[in-house]
Amino acid sequence: MSTTASTTKTRIRQIISRQVISVTPETPAEEAIACMARARISCLIVAEKKKPLGIFTERDLVKLTSQQVPLGKRPIRELMTSPVVTISGSLNIYEAYSLMLTNRIRHHVVVDYGGRILGLMTQSDLINHLGHEYFVELRKIEQVMTTGVMTVASEAPISEALGIMAGPGISCVVVADHRIPLGIMTERDAVRLVAEDVDLEAVPVSAAMSSPVLTVATGTTVYEAALIMKREKIRRVVVVNNEGKIEGIITQSDIIKGLEGHYIESLKEIIRKKENIFQQAARELLDKTIFLDNILRSSTSMAIVASDSTLKIKYFNPVAEKIFGCSAASAIGRPAAEVLALDDIAPISLPRAREAVLKEGRCSFPAKIHQNGATFFYDGSLSGILDKQGKLAGFVLMLNDITERRQHEDTIHHLAYHDALTGLPNRVLLNDRLDQALASANRTGTRGALMILDLDRFKDINDSLGHSMGDLLLKAVGERLTGLLRKSDTVSRMGGDEFVLLLPSIASTESAAVTAAKIVAAFSKPFVCNGHPLSITASIGIADFPDDGGDAETLLKNADIALYRVKEEGRNDFQRYTTLPENGELLGRREAFREISQRLQAG
Repeated sequence: MSTTASTTKTRIRQIISRQVISVTPETPAEEAIACMARARISCLIVAEKKKPLGIFTERDLVKLTSQQVPLGKRPIRELMTSPVVTISGSLNIYEAYSLMLTNRIRHHVVVDYGGRILGLMTQSDLINHLGHEYFVELRKIEQVMTTGVMTVASEAPISEALGIMAGPGISCVVVADHRIPLGIMTERDAVRLVAEDVDLEAVPVSAAMSSPVLTVATGTTVYEAALIMKREKIRRVVVVNNEGKIEGIITQSDIIKGLEGHYIESLKEIIRKKENIFQQAARELLDKTIFLDNILRSSTSMAIVASDSTLKIKYFNPVAEKIFGCSAASAIGRPAAEVLALDDIAPISLPRAREAVLKEGRCSFPAKIHQNGATFFYDGSLSGILDKQGKLAGFVLMLNDITERRQHEDTIHHLAYHDALTGLPNRVLLNDRLDQALASANRTGTRGALMILDLDRFKDINDSLGHSMGDLLLKAVGERLTGLLRKSDTVSRMGGDEFVLLLPSIASTESAAVTAAKIVAAFSKPFVCNGHPLSITASIGIADFPDDGGDAETLLKNADIALYRVKEEGRNDFQRYTTLPENGELLGRREAFREISQRLQAG
């Protein structure tokens, strides 16, 4: 069969992705974005009665975020691109390719004659069907790459990177230092960050970027770059020179454009000559041909295990050997259940996964493995292998290492709830824990206390010794306070030299006073910062709950009032909030509190 006949005979409906995720026009934007983040997809179809009304892509989200358009509860119909560009499933490969170039978009919604959704056609579908090997070896990477790479510094806020990405034709930003790539931020990252409600103005791009950056050297063939994209499931690779500095970037769009002009004719000829070779390789998949073995071994981060229809292992790549602690020689020919510890590492058993594949064609699941004291996370999938007659011939298990991505997500989550300098809980996390403590106190009738601690004359240290020494002192104060309180208590930093202490459960008002006196006494011991002893005292205002307030705002205000009174009376002390006049009883209680403090200071 000639190449022309092959590309004109194959219809789009034969290769499209049919598992399209769609939402209704009234779906809130935040829900739609969360859906995209969970599914790790590049677009959502907005539809009613299976008919597409619009499309919402990663690109749309980046533009809206850079323009500071409010999202939240707004219906997705107000933000989607409409009307959506659709194509018929009866179009052939070449016609679809031409439309993709003409429309300059990465997604086409495929519909039937009634206008109902059949599936989604993407650049990846087109490239994967044609096969990188058929055309990209014609060119070096310098002939198709984009040279105008947009970069930002690692300390720049995420919002700055998104503003750059909103520009025409820019789908990513490289984080660089003197043209040396440190990381990359893509439209997919933007979806995840918005879904997680990350503070785009406050969090630096270094905390959210993907790192290290996958790079290829100048002089590499487009063929090799395309294989990397396919293997790593990415849409772009940074090109560097022999000094490791950025020269350009190659994307799937660049590869698609590379099919234009006289290369189309060369492509057709290469496809015609190599078609029989690749058909034979597909037929011999389960026999582990040398060609297939080399491809699978090149997948350095993914474990791949192939079996026949009875789940007897036929292929076991080196990454699988490392993960499961079993050599390929000892695994091949054995039942998969004897070798694969899926019951221990994934929330699904191998027989259940097999049944899911028989029903749906594919089963995806998360997996977690502990090795040498470290934890590794994987995206797992079990898929069926079909022969030429469309009958099930076997299964392929793949485990893709996502440990680095999980670590980045954990870092971003930690930054959202903790103070960047001291690592203590910030205002957001304090408010959450305070709300829980108040609800528990209301439900069980228990008592608690909230304290605001302010360092006395901290500005003098900053002015005389510098802000770096002041920062070291703040860290030391946070560590000492944490050591003085219980594990159930919370030490948080509100900013500057102000700390808030939450005691969710206390026996009595005197218990909070004893704790405050212990803290004031503990500050009599100097803090050693960089070998320098620093002396500083603390003033504390106390508000009990439920006596001094039943909500967070009231408690914080009343504790602050008590702190102000301590400052007025000379600092280096503590006081509980009260609205009563200072009669003899109150004075007696204060003297008792001071006696407690003096005893603690005396040892």
